[in-house]
Amino acid sequence: MFPNPRRAQSTKTKVWPSPVRGWLASGNLGAGQADAAEMLDNIFPTAQGARLRYGEVQHADLGSSVKRFMTYLVPVGPRLWASTATALYDVSTPASSIVTPVPSLSGLSGGDWSHVQFTTAAGAFMVAVNGTDSGIYYDGTELQPLVSTAVNDLPYDALTGNFAVGQTVTGGTSGATATILAIAPVSDTEGVLKTGPITGAFVDNEALTDAATGAATSNGSTSLASSITITNVDTADLSQVWIYKERLFFTEKDTLSVWYLPVDSIGGAATEFNFGSVFRRGGSILFGTTWSADSGAGFDDRCVFVTTEGEIAVFEGNDPDSASTWGLVGVYQIGKPVDKHAAVQVGGDVIIVTDDGMVPLSQALAKERTALMAAAITYPIEDAWRGAISGRSTSNPITATLWQSQSFLIVGTGTKYQSLDVSFVSNAQTGAWCRYLGWDVQCGVVFEDKFFFGSADGKVHQGEVGGNDNGNAYTGYYVPKFSDFGDLGVKFANHVGLVSRSAALFDFRAYVFANYAVGEMIAPGPIVEPDVSSTWGAGTWGTSTWGGGGVFVGQDKWKSAGKQGFALSPAIVITSNQIPSPQVEIVMTKMRYEVGLPL
Repeated sequence: MFPNPRRAQSTKTKVWPSPVRGWLASGNLGAGQADAAEMLDNIFPTAQGARLRYGEVQHADLGSSVKRFMTYLVPVGPRLWASTATALYDVSTPASSIVTPVPSLSGLSGGDWSHVQFTTAAGAFMVAVNGTDSGIYYDGTELQPLVSTAVNDLPYDALTGNFAVGQTVTGGTSGATATILAIAPVSDTEGVLKTGPITGAFVDNEALTDAATGAATSNGSTSLASSITITNVDTADLSQVWIYKERLFFTEKDTLSVWYLPVDSIGGAATEFNFGSVFRRGGSILFGTTWSADSGAGFDDRCVFVTTEGEIAVFEGNDPDSASTWGLVGVYQIGKPVDKHAAVQVGGDVIIVTDDGMVPLSQALAKERTALMAAAITYPIEDAWRGAISGRSTSNPITATLWQSQSFLIVGTGTKYQSLDVSFVSNAQTGAWCRYLGWDVQCGVVFEDKFFFGSADGKVHQGEVGGNDNGNAYTGYYVPKFSDFGDLGVKFANHVGLVSRSAALFDFRAYVFANYAVGEMIAPGPIVEPDVSSTWGAGTWGTSTWGGGGVFVGQDKWKSAGKQGFALSPAIVITSNQIPSPQVEIVMTKMRYEVGLPL
């Protein structure tokens, strides 16, 4: 019998090196680089390979959606707060990861806080505003309202009805009154009312009520809590804060006005700077930031103001009060920023998260908007970025967090893939991207060199730790870019090989996909010590040192997987469900195939 001329002629092996270029969702599908990925989910591209991501553990439970984090970073007594729409919680070291703690402040109207840490001659302060509630500050001891009057403490206990910010509290015996500026609970039944000026004098053990539902008993005498004030503007109208040339600057929500304070101060008479004559496209100023041509604060720093319409005004100088030392450098156009937290400091440069992608400010000042899109650090995932922008909901913001020491940049997209929450993750050193599935990143923060993120279900998680997602397995998926092998004929794949190194031998599933279409993949079981026997000469080799100095084993293993087509790609699926972090790195992927005649 004569062979069918369309049947395979010889067996060959195709090798895909480790995907150090990461996930590519842009460029020519038919000319994909061998060291790039068509799909790279839950696998982080490193400088010389790609590792299965680590897991996450629940750190705290706030009971409702986590909106934003704030930090106070000092050698002794660092603090991490997480906000909901109505309260602010200290989650530095929560007593329980599943029981909601007593809030530091309650009765709030908004949770979208913007904050800075600012050091003056008086010490280190955290200053925060949210555009709805009065501004606040922290001096290392207590959170205080930052308003136009002095703040008093009115202790209470025996609470039977919740007080409300903005209401007038009245003493049942003394008749004394004061406006409630903030509420600082200590437990479910006791705490402190932060009030404005007091008319009369409250007395101990008298009934306290407000016009809403507030009802408690006074618990001791009142005292001065803070004499730091900001005048000329209502701090409840200030929505974003940043530092420039030893001054605090604030945006006034829904306006083209910015307010700034005297040098080296967190209080005082605020001065307005109106940008109505600077910006021509309308909208309002969304945020401001400091931009430097070098890697830190210095004489070449410039103050940048960004509007909701994507206009950028750049000023230089150190005193906005003086025309001789303050001037406009230029006005530039980028895509619309996603929100008021769209600026990410990377060294001296600033990355702005826009509808067009994540754009370096240094490039925005040198290129027009169309050319700027190709300079975005998200350009390798351009199509996916566009999909995330159009697919996100208003309740799920796009948020970017940089973990500098780990070269880890994560962007919560507010979108889902096969019912799993999607984050875009980049190696900030190499610029390579991947996707993390299963993390609902509503907001993120780096605190004490650990990454935390908040989710819509009210949980605070520590990410990139351990080998499971709060007790649940997670799976990594790797599909290299398709290849036609330089041959127009049909290829018949029959085996897929994975070369890897890991802390222990592990199992995986293998697939082959054809003609640029990625199909369904089923996750394997958890990483376990498997039977190392396999098809086509599987085996292990030696040991080596990797990462933090541990001993790792190399593994070269083949799996049966069949498919035919003119362009093929193998797929590797690895699952983790263990306690320690999975030290698993992909070195290369291989495919054994046979070549038929051209179509």
